[in-house]
Formats: sequence, structure tokens, C-alpha cells
Amino acid sequence: MANAAAKKAAAAKKSAASTYFPIVAILNILYLLLRVIYQRDYLTKFHGAMALLLVGLSIFSYKGVLEDHANSAGVAKDKALPGGASLDLLGLTVLVQYGSLASNHFYYLLVLIPLYGGYKLYTTFFGKGGGLAGTMPKNDVVESTSGGDGNADSDLVNSKKQKRAERRRQKWS
Repeated sequence: MANAAAKKAAAAKKSAASTYFPIVAILNILYLLLRVIYQRDYLTKFHGAMALLLVGLSIFSYKGVLEDHANSAGVAKDKALPGGASLDLLGLTVLVQYGSLASNHFYYLLVLIPLYGGYKLYTTFFGKGGGLAGTMPKNDVVESTSGGDGNADSDLVNSKKQKRAERRRQKWS
């Protein structure tokens, strides 16, 4: 029973790999073939480096998708699609790959990656509302705005959550 979560994660990762590997492999092979066949005369060191960067980004995002599927295997299903940011990166990479076959200006879209990372980092620490809202737990925000004395109930709930989280951490270590 202790390895049930690990088995679920491995099964989810294997399932995701069987789904996404052929897609990513075909997209990259087709891109490289089109790059070599139709733009052989225009290949420079810059184009070669960008092609390697784009293939590397797609492999990185593929691995991120697999890890996200493995991490979300034992968690209750929510509306978020497993793969999240890694699927976004894969989509942007494919857009830049095939767009760069038509124009070198598509490479400028790669600037969106560090900008998005900076945005996520900013919202982690400062939240969307400014201040240090991103670092405060959601329960504290609700209690401070409601002005109620619900501390006993929320402390009980928080202690149960902490105990559950501690048990999960012990299983994984």
C-alpha cells in the first residue's frame, strides 16, 4: 500500500509518455527536415543554434509534461490540465519552430519565456494585488477580512492538513 502512490505516478508518466512522445518526436523531425530541405541555402550557425535550442526546449517541455502527469496522478482531479506551463512552452516552441521557417522574426517570440517566468516569480512573492499578498496563506486573508473569531475551527482544520502533509512527506522520503 505504501508504494501505491509511486505506482500511480509511474503509470501516469508511462501513459503520458505514450501519448506525447510520438507527437513531440514527429513535430521535431518534421521541423528539422523542413529546415534542411527548404532552407539549405540559408543555413547559418545562427539558424543551426536556434534549431538546436528549439528542439531542446521541446524536449525540456516534454519532460515537464511527464513530471506534471506523475505529480498529479494521486491528487484529486481539478479542472487544470496536467502539463500546464510545460504544454504552454511546447505550444510556443512549436509556433516558433514552424514560424521561423517563414520568417526569422518569429525568434523574437522566445522573449516571452523569461517574461512569463518573471511574471510568475513576481506574483509568487507580491501577488496580483500588490504588497506581499502572494506570500500570505489564503485562510489568513479570509479571516482578516471577515473579522470573525473562527480561529478554533481554522486551527483544527490547519492542524489536520499539516498532519496529512507530514504523513505524505514521510511516505516519499
